[in-house]
Amino acid sequence: MLAMMYRTYILEDRFFDLEAIKGIVARIPEIQVIGSTSMPGEALEFCRQKKPDLIIVDGDIYGDKTAGPAFVKNVRKILPESRVLGMTRYDECIDPLKRAGCNYVVNKNVIENQDAALKFLRETFFPKPQHLRSLSPPSLTEEESQVLRLICEGNTEDQIALFLGFPSRKRVRKVKNTLFSKFNALNVAHLVYLAFMTGYLHPDDD
Repeated sequence: MLAMMYRTYILEDRFFDLEAIKGIVARIPEIQVIGSTSMPGEALEFCRQKKPDLIIVDGDIYGDKTAGPAFVKNVRKILPESRVLGMTRYDECIDPLKRAGCNYVVNKNVIENQDAALKFLRETFFPKPQHLRSLSPPSLTEEESQVLRLICEGNTEDQIALFLGFPSRKRVRKVKNTLFSKFNALNVAHLVYLAFMTGYLHPDDD
């Protein structure tokens, strides 16, 4: 079964916060970032045309703590079914974002710990489907388990071969193909998704 892709748009005015958010969601195979901006008007027009599935909204834009909630109210009028995640560093922005229509609001300080933010996003937006909860992960050899974890950490075939002391990446590719077969995965992103969803790997695994 293929993972559902959530086409995601980000409204964020701070460059480093935007890069941190992108860094987190890049580790979630279900999320595809289709755009970002720091301008609410531009964001609203983009959402009107492209209809993203998930919108991540900064609570205050260029110091205006009403801008985020105002955008959420407006985008809710045109996209009532889209999921909206509000993010803010200010406690006083949390309730306005919730009242405006955010499905969830999180203090932005959580992005200073990427693993915690990753776990929050996965468990909040992608609860394990019932049909996968009862599945047992496939039985893996120690070598297959090592390769799978290194794949999930984002390593290339060459990096995995070097780390495990393999003579070449051909051995890595052979093991990877075996993993594809055991998990019925179509590609690397699908493999990572299934490893997580079947419980073989967990968001807080090292």
